[in-house]
Amino acid sequence: MEDVTAVCVRTEHALGEVNRRDGEAVQAIVDWHPDFAFTHMFHICLERTGNLPSYQDFRCFAEEDPLGRQMLGEPARAQVSSVSAEGVPPALVRAAMRWRIGNAYYSFLREIYTIVQLRVRGVDLRMHPLADALFRVDCWTGRAALSLRVGNRKFREGAQYGRKMPAERLLGELRPPLEFATIELRPATVFGRVHLPTAEDLDRAAEKLLRMH
Repeated sequence: MEDVTAVCVRTEHALGEVNRRDGEAVQAIVDWHPDFAFTHMFHICLERTGNLPSYQDFRCFAEEDPLGRQMLGEPARAQVSSVSAEGVPPALVRAAMRWRIGNAYYSFLREIYTIVQLRVRGVDLRMHPLADALFRVDCWTGRAALSLRVGNRKFREGAQYGRKMPAERLLGELRPPLEFATIELRPATVFGRVHLPTAEDLDRAAEKLLRMH
């Protein structure tokens, strides 16, 4: 647990100096997905380095590791070049890509932190990048699936469905049925700090998952 907390503290700010307006200004980058799911890449980076990566560690993986370049570094540069060629200012495209990748990294770091914290609270959680990428399930215990998200009306908030289809709709017809739990954080209010669930959020989620299991 101490190692995960240390990475949250020492990681370079993944969004750099990019503001939200610029980060979300280029729709072709906002909606961009590399062929390899982000969660897959982060897990591969973790396995190859043997440690939970800081953002600077992951950036090094994407720029210097042959597999990292194939999975993200080269596709991201190609997308930036393609969008810039359509007349969008290159600096704005690069800022949007930094925002896109940086937020994906923060989501992964938040998931790992949450899973470790819930395991400390006695919840026997499992995770797999395919469950995340295909079914929006960040982790599970028994037949109880947990999703973690930051409230965002564009993607999903509360009972409103946006671009991201929730696990409940993807897996709701399974038999025997799954049970679903969610930790939804309010949007971050501090720039430059990893947005993590509070101890109260984690306590409530652990209590619910232990009842389900």
